[in-house]
Amino acid sequence: MAKGLDQCGVEPLAMKLFAGIVLLVIGLGIGYAVYTWAGRGATGMLSFTVSLSPTSATVRPGNTITVNVSVQRIGPYDKDVSLSASGVPANVTVGFSPSTGVPAFGSTMTIVVGSSAQPGTTTITVKATGTDGVQQTATFDLTVE
Repeated sequence: MAKGLDQCGVEPLAMKLFAGIVLLVIGLGIGYAVYTWAGRGATGMLSFTVSLSPTSATVRPGNTITVNVSVQRIGPYDKDVSLSASGVPANVTVGFSPSTGVPAFGSTMTIVVGSSAQPGTTTITVKATGTDGVQQTATFDLTVE
């Protein structure tokens, strides 16, 4: 009987140790993920900003407008940043000149509204993306009459 008790006492102890090790590994993995996420957030906050002037316009089909884009450095950020636009409606084109630079720099966003563009309001998102993956955005509300 004593032999059976010894075996029962060792197995639960081994299982508890194993469970503790598994929980420690999981905890370290979660901790590392949170640390990495927080680090990216801090890098994003200390990188650059992007702003537009003006932030909205009303345009008739067949016309072109220009918007000033400003990319400003925050801290010692020295990576190339490229500009792109999403949410552009059909028959409207958007271009940037220049489309890439090291903050602080300015760019001109040219919006060409085609003659067959449909009336309505659309939000165009301007995305500034650094070569290190940091992204910042600004929005422009385009109303086609």
